[in-house]
Amino acid sequence: MKYFSSLKLQIIIFFLILIVVACSPVWSVEYFVNQDGSGHLYSSQLMLEILKGNQAVSQLFIFNSVSVPNSSGHWLQVLLLILFQPFVVTKIIVTFTFAGFVASVGWLRWKTVGIDGLKTSLLFGAAIGFNWLWFLGFYNFIIGVCGLSLTIGIFYSWRDDLNWRRSMILSILLVIVYFSHLVSFAILAGSLILFTISASTNLKKNILWLFVAFLPILPLIIIYKSLSAGGGGFFPFWRNLENPFSLFSWFSQIRTADPFILISRKAFPFSTANSNLFAIFTPILWIIAALFSLFCAALLQKDKPFFSKINFVFIVLFLGCILAATFAPDDFGLTNGSILRERLLLCGLIFFVPLFRAHKHLNLKRFAQFSLGFVILFQTAAVWEYSLKTNAEAKEYLSAKPFIAENDSIASIVILEDNLRFHSQPVAQLNNYLGFGKNIIVWDNYEAGHYLFPIIAKNPEDKKFIFDLTTSNIFSMNNPSEKFDEKLSKLDLIFSNDPEKIKTLIVWGKDERVETVLKKWFESQPFFENGHIRLFHSK
Repeated sequence: MKYFSSLKLQIIIFFLILIVVACSPVWSVEYFVNQDGSGHLYSSQLMLEILKGNQAVSQLFIFNSVSVPNSSGHWLQVLLLILFQPFVVTKIIVTFTFAGFVASVGWLRWKTVGIDGLKTSLLFGAAIGFNWLWFLGFYNFIIGVCGLSLTIGIFYSWRDDLNWRRSMILSILLVIVYFSHLVSFAILAGSLILFTISASTNLKKNILWLFVAFLPILPLIIIYKSLSAGGGGFFPFWRNLENPFSLFSWFSQIRTADPFILISRKAFPFSTANSNLFAIFTPILWIIAALFSLFCAALLQKDKPFFSKINFVFIVLFLGCILAATFAPDDFGLTNGSILRERLLLCGLIFFVPLFRAHKHLNLKRFAQFSLGFVILFQTAAVWEYSLKTNAEAKEYLSAKPFIAENDSIASIVILEDNLRFHSQPVAQLNNYLGFGKNIIVWDNYEAGHYLFPIIAKNPEDKKFIFDLTTSNIFSMNNPSEKFDEKLSKLDLIFSNDPEKIKTLIVWGKDERVETVLKKWFESQPFFENGHIRLFHSK
């Protein structure tokens, strides 16, 4: 018992060290900013202002249908904003989602296998926790994945004997995961069904209680389905598959499903060199190496066969998610959400955690741990460089805040000279932070232009304006796939249709072609300028 307690303490300390190392870049700078997380935080601020009775906000924005699943992270940030300043809230939620992700992976291992291999599982959780969905600030999805791992871990020991108490607990967990993200909920629902029908006893009773657990979710799904009709219907898109009959085209398509690219494959943290040789450090290669090593160890473990009945469901879920991530469409229309395959791959990798057994093959286990440790150190270094860079950009950007008047309405145009080094481009949505502390309306927060989030524009015309603006106000100058002329023409049309909505325009970067269009609707000279950022009054 003393040995077990000591081992548990070691694992807790090991977990804490992982989190401190991984999240140290977040807390070591004054301003840590991610891309989509800025929009989520501003939406949470709008939600809080509506709850407070702010008429200036409630005239323009309203709460979306209660059935919208993409909301748990927003409500968590609403609570945090009551207690902390916005930039502190960002640091807390980034740390919480990373730590929660790693802990949930360890929880799944512990509940399905026990304490054996738990440190390796935590290493694996930290390695795949450094994914760009977390990096960009997709908090709702990460919380949903945590709920997925937590629920499967709990359900694993119940699968042969459900009852009304367990059904109620499952129902609560399902509701939480549903309100986090639809993809994680769908995978969880499918997993629970597979585990239930594979149970060796009480099949009819277990199916009945599982159905009872799903009952509170069914009306929400029906309402959401009718709401999603406003997204223009669901049609599959393979956005990088130019020729479905070409192997090279499929390779290009599959390659884009990598969720672990925080820094370009051609770059190395804190190095200005740009080389294809750096691809050898690509995290997914080392993750695959660790998976293969652990898989080989599991196959060689003769006392517990890898292809046993107890492993069957996890194998099916692992392979099913991996195949779906490989061949599924990227999305079903951008208005219905995007980034499907990366989410599937991330969930699929988690299902491998209960499968490996490596305690009798230490060399294979050590190689896997070394590979995962390298990924953690490499990604931490990448986040360090990113943090230092974005901290400097945020200071420059926020220098404009004192010059924006109370009750102003703002939007931004972002001209990026280099958007290929990091997957996250924080200046694209950094202006959302200018909406805190004053009654300032930020018109280019993309969330209010979709039906996917808990707060939306009240007026359909405003909703369309936001959607159109946020799909045309960011220009990536070194991106070969950038549709520059198409975006610029669309931007000109947007301003011509509604020239008085934006009182102050924030411009980051410079390009003569963009500024020629902007001068039609805004003053030619900025009333504030500092480095990359300039402010213009409307005409």
